[in-house]
Amino acid sequence: MPKKLLSLGTDGKLVLKLSDGRVEELPKAESTFQIALLLIDCSGSMAGNKLEQAQSGAATFAIDALDKNYFVGLVQFADNATFACKPTRDISNLRQHIENLTAGGGTNMTHALQLATEELTPINGLRAIVVVTDGMPNDPTTTLSMAQRAKKNGIEIIAIGTDDADKDFLNKLASRSDLMIKVSRELLGQSVASAAKMLSSSSR
Repeated sequence: MPKKLLSLGTDGKLVLKLSDGRVEELPKAESTFQIALLLIDCSGSMAGNKLEQAQSGAATFAIDALDKNYFVGLVQFADNATFACKPTRDISNLRQHIENLTAGGGTNMTHALQLATEELTPINGLRAIVVVTDGMPNDPTTTLSMAQRAKKNGIEIIAIGTDDADKDFLNKLASRSDLMIKVSRELLGQSVASAAKMLSSSSR
């Protein structure tokens, strides 16, 4: 069966793009969406147990978010940010991309937030960004500026940090204080998984 990914069509409307190249229109009941993007810090300092914890937590988060009718996507960031997986409801595809994450480089969180904001801004529905990091970004000022842009567009930001992540910075990054988590590295996976409980639910 072809895999289905949520995509923005040429007319600006959301469609389901199949892996075999075909495009399906969305049912009217799905004219609005619930989408969560995981932004995983893959800088060099995340190597080893911290990245393993983030991967384990991300996989559980994805399952729980899908149960809440969210599409889930994955952005990895180090020196630069890239979409590892566009928003999807295919858990096996998403899990494979989560398992393939590797660490090395800096912490370009600004670029990660930019990619996520550009992806989510045109979409009508509940949208959330979940940032997972173990330190400060390369440029805290531009990162917070990009986060503010996301929030102005109605996108919620959940911030999860460990080790050298700064609590005050995480508070500014998150949409609200109750959407910020600072934990020891041993609890990072559990905290990432628990973020699914923080996702807003649609009233429809």
